Amino acid sequence: MPTRRYDRFTISLHWAIALAVIAAYGIGLVRDEFPKGDRAWLLTLHMSLGLLVIALTVVRIGWRSMTPAPEALPAAPMVELAAKIAHLGLYAAMLAIPLIGLFAAWIRGRPVDFFWLATIPSPVALDTALAKTVKDAHVVAAHLFMVLAGVHALAAIAHHLVLKDATLSRMLPLVTPRGSRFD
Repeated sequence: MPTRRYDRFTISLHWAIALAVIAAYGIGLVRDEFPKGDRAWLLTLHMSLGLLVIALTVVRIGWRSMTPAPEALPAAPMVELAAKIAHLGLYAAMLAIPLIGLFAAWIRGRPVDFFWLATIPSPVALDTALAKTVKDAHVVAAHLFMVLAGVHALAAIAHHLVLKDATLSRMLPLVTPRGSRFD
């Protein structure tokens, strides 16, 4: 019998990455609204979460290469293609956006702290002219990523409410995918 849901470790990685991404994005949005003294602390937290997203994404990709996903639910070929493209885009963004942010910090001359436990010094030369462009690219990419993540979430909800299949429940913790048309 084919596997109906994702394994617990994959589900845990999915939601841990989602929480880290949302927290990092939220901090990025509001950091400048805080008093100057709090901004450095928030920037360290933001960058630490970005590093965590990279690490968890690498683990997730490695785990996925060793652990097969559940059999795909029946869908139209264009829906399957759109899902594959969206997932590839999500994985690419979860790696690229924090890496762009890291590079932006480094070319500004900033070392990057990982949750105040370790410091990663800049391996690149200071370039303040390029730093603004790279930071802007990081911000734009983050906004686009949140749009893609929102589409991903809406698609999962549409599968649940409109198509009434088990797509959403296969990735929810503590939920058994039952009672759908495609169990």
